[in-house]
Amino acid sequence: MKLWRIVQEKKYLLRIFLWINCIILLILLSFSSLIYVNVEKNVFQSEYEGSQKVLSQMKYNIDYLDTMIRKLTFSTYGSNDVKALMYLNDEETYDHMNTINKLNATIVANYPFIQSVYVYNNHKKMYYSTFGDLYHKDVELDKVLSASPPITPLKAIVRKMQTGGSSESPIYETVLSYVMFENVDEQGIMDGAIILNVKLDWLVDNIRTINQFDSRTQSDLYILDDNHKFMETDPNRSIAENPSAATIKQAFETSVSQERVHAGEPAGFFSSKVNGENFIVSYIYLENTGWTLLEAKPYKEVYANLKQLMDTILIITAAVFVGALLLTLSASQGIYRPVKRLMEQTSWSGAVKDGSLEPGLKDEFSYLTEVYRKSREQLYEYHLEKNNNTSIMKIYFLKKLISDSYSMNVSEFEDVLRLLNVSLSQDQPFMICVLRIDEYKRFLSHKSLAERELLRFAIANITTDALSQTCVAQTVDMKDDSFTILLNTADSQAESVEFVKQALVEAQSYIQKHYHVSFSATVSSPITEYTAIAAAYNSTLANSSYRYVFGTRSVITQALIDDNTGSVDIEHVWVMVNKLIEVVPKGNAAKTEEKLRDVFQQIRKLDYGSIMLVSMQVVHQLKKTIFEMNRTSKEPIAIPARLMSRELYEEETIEQFEQLLLEAVRSIHSEGEEKAIQGNQVVADTVKEIIDSNYFDSSLSAASISEMMRLPAYKLSKISKIHLGMSIPEYINQVKLHKAVEWMENSKLSIQEIMQRVGVENESYFYKLFKAKFGMTPREYMAKRTR
Repeated sequence: MKLWRIVQEKKYLLRIFLWINCIILLILLSFSSLIYVNVEKNVFQSEYEGSQKVLSQMKYNIDYLDTMIRKLTFSTYGSNDVKALMYLNDEETYDHMNTINKLNATIVANYPFIQSVYVYNNHKKMYYSTFGDLYHKDVELDKVLSASPPITPLKAIVRKMQTGGSSESPIYETVLSYVMFENVDEQGIMDGAIILNVKLDWLVDNIRTINQFDSRTQSDLYILDDNHKFMETDPNRSIAENPSAATIKQAFETSVSQERVHAGEPAGFFSSKVNGENFIVSYIYLENTGWTLLEAKPYKEVYANLKQLMDTILIITAAVFVGALLLTLSASQGIYRPVKRLMEQTSWSGAVKDGSLEPGLKDEFSYLTEVYRKSREQLYEYHLEKNNNTSIMKIYFLKKLISDSYSMNVSEFEDVLRLLNVSLSQDQPFMICVLRIDEYKRFLSHKSLAERELLRFAIANITTDALSQTCVAQTVDMKDDSFTILLNTADSQAESVEFVKQALVEAQSYIQKHYHVSFSATVSSPITEYTAIAAAYNSTLANSSYRYVFGTRSVITQALIDDNTGSVDIEHVWVMVNKLIEVVPKGNAAKTEEKLRDVFQQIRKLDYGSIMLVSMQVVHQLKKTIFEMNRTSKEPIAIPARLMSRELYEEETIEQFEQLLLEAVRSIHSEGEEKAIQGNQVVADTVKEIIDSNYFDSSLSAASISEMMRLPAYKLSKISKIHLGMSIPEYINQVKLHKAVEWMENSKLSIQEIMQRVGVENESYFYKLFKAKFGMTPREYMAKRTR
């Protein structure tokens, strides 16, 4: 019980103690974690670099073999004897059969990794083979060649090949097939091709050597082909049926984005859990073949020493924290000492009893806050009681003056002035000023009563001080959104109004800057007869409604209103409203907005009553027009919620009202505009497809595409620049140049032949386009590729 009483009495002291220790502990843990994470990262990076060396060597071997086989396939394809057999229509002769024997003797015999060579004849739909029978049938190859998308020439294809057995129980071997062809027929079938089938024995030997190099690491190496399937490198064990390998493959596909791999990050690593054990998986992408090499190493061997490091860090952290506890206790007592003295000095209030706080008070500071709150309430009640009657009487006498000044005699008027402000004099001209708080609904909802009273006090006093620099002012809070100021002014009417306007602008700026509240002000003309004060007040109060036209923080005078109104006939405005309503159903959003802005530009020049009448009529006509449009429309338009809301008519300025109507008009037309954008996208996609499919046509142009699509050329050009980012001729040239580069990189065609294939007839024009695009001539580009 004694311990609990100490806790209750010293809540803030304990809070200081705990907060300091929490901060120290957080710093220690952060520092320790940073050390551990940094060491872990270095170990991880070291293991990754070792794995990348292995994978890079493997990649080099595969790329080297791939390049050699590509060249061998391409050179074999260029043989005249092979082409004669490839395009043979008649019966085979001894010379044709001898071609197969030469291939067997020169290629298969000299390159031990070559399994066989096929020559495909499209006229006879058969393969001439160095493996097995001369007329060879390879069902698995036919499946690969007929698959979609079509194969790429000289790209390694991982497939199965029947090397023995019978049709009921065939024996398959995994091979890599390199296919070289140039043209396809109308059915998309190769018109003739050479196929080299490569054994995987060399690949199996490489992987076995790497996997058995260091038995301590238990690392495994896998190869994924371009379809993300395991390449079976071990004839005695299927990798695809290995659960661990399948898990690593799934983790790779989940953790590594293929777009990222192909876009410049061909190597990296990630962690994965296999059968409850963590592994570090390194990968590298082979650009030439589209394969991916994976190497998996177990965590437990990589991080053998990290656990010991972690234990050491924890022991050091605990020792430092214990020492920090003792230092924190002494520091907390020093910080708490001023609070303790304050508690002793204010304990007379009764909030502290028997060494503990009253219920509801969390700590010592909540107790001190409660003492301050009660003291402030007492002072506020005292000042309210002291000044309340005076404020009420000032409001009473001012209201009496502005309601029936015309019935007062001189002595009654002097009594009222004396009660309002002894400095006011009937010998000087008077002016009435009405202040109105802007955004009054927001002012009421976002401020507490105490805040509102403080802000009202600030507005009244700061404005009075500003006006008192040039005249005598008496300000009275009317207890609504307005204040009424009675002024004694100088003799000159023009100077008096100008001085008052300048003082009001200064007061507005100061209050906006320091209190974030704004108000508008309306000033009457100078009054020489006191009996006219009531009429002047009524006129000024009515003029304050013109805040709707001139906006918030405006200073309104009768001269300003006269300059703005009277130049526009309301009948003319009605005509403009009718023209606006005629434009809305046509679906032209820009034209509708323009007409709406023109209407409101003229509405602003009407008197206040006419402004409200015409504004409401515009809303009514817009709703009526939407109803009419929905009668004939297949897809009805929803009436914007703004047009149906009562709050639309409660906006304080015509600018806000106009903006809400503009938003409503935009929402009416947005659906039609979205459909137009979708239609333009379809046109752009069609133009792109036509160019991509007919780039070899030398007559292809913007005019021919325009005629083909039956659309105006200027419209197609505009759509192309928006959706393709360039004109149609520029896109045609871009496609032709990229196709030309593909032929330069993947064939031995001459520049003239390539020009014919991409549909360019003028050689100098082709050279000019190519150099502008790639910074070198076609001949220089081809020379650079062969180096």
